[in-house]
Amino acid sequence: MVYAPRDGTRASRTLPATPTLDLEEGDGWLAIWLNGPEDGNLLTARRVADLARVCETLALRPDIRGVSFRGRGGRFCAGGDLSMLRAAASGDVEREALIRASRTTGALMRRVATLPQLTVMIVEGEAVAGGCGLVAAGDIVVARQDATFAFSETQLGIVPAQIAPVVMSRLGSRIARRLLLLGGRLSAEEAARAGLADVVVPDGPALEAELDALRAQARLCAPGAVSATKRLLMDLPGLFPDEQLDMAAQVFADQLDSAEGREGLESFFGKRPPDWTQDA
Repeated sequence: MVYAPRDGTRASRTLPATPTLDLEEGDGWLAIWLNGPEDGNLLTARRVADLARVCETLALRPDIRGVSFRGRGGRFCAGGDLSMLRAAASGDVEREALIRASRTTGALMRRVATLPQLTVMIVEGEAVAGGCGLVAAGDIVVARQDATFAFSETQLGIVPAQIAPVVMSRLGSRIARRLLLLGGRLSAEEAARAGLADVVVPDGPALEAELDALRAQARLCAPGAVSATKRLLMDLPGLFPDEQLDMAAQVFADQLDSAEGREGLESFFGKRPPDWTQDA
């Protein structure tokens, strides 16, 4: 069974048509491919808008248990659209339009970070600037051994403003400062040591095997519990200690009182798999 939201409604929204993305849905999983190998899968205004629309739909799709992000053409993402930034620097784009576009990109990073589903970033080739922000917004990052990560903004005379919140959240202040201030470049192994990558694999087949293993593990976990845990992890750092205790207690009680909480306990004492392991 698919566990519906608390009001008893079920999501029925169809994933949107996205010219700049390839979407592959099946078995309770959505694979999002940045489909622009000719431009390095840049975060153009159109691609950012397409990603935002998909994220809006995913927020209404509890039947989708996990989401993977990756790039076509052997490259994850070459960053933002520098041609647009050049036009803005030359005065061909109004300041207010630039601010709106910048905020939209930053909002996308937050949308990805707060998706209710488990998110897995699959990094092959380069992840540059905004591409590193997208990586940092994921829950789990799997990188090929030959992948590279570049926080190149300050070396171009600009500020990594849109990605700073998610990079700080994932890496902490000390490592984020070093990378963002000095335009840091990392190999896959260095990214793993910094905390940006979780798993480094030697080649394509190993990458696919790791993704399959993550998908199988995700099926063992209740989707609502995953979503509630993600929200808790996002919200706790901004609270005082007593507020953290209060929020944690309330979230725990809410989930225990949910269909998933009851099913989990019944299946445990009944010595059977819970229903959500049969979904998708």
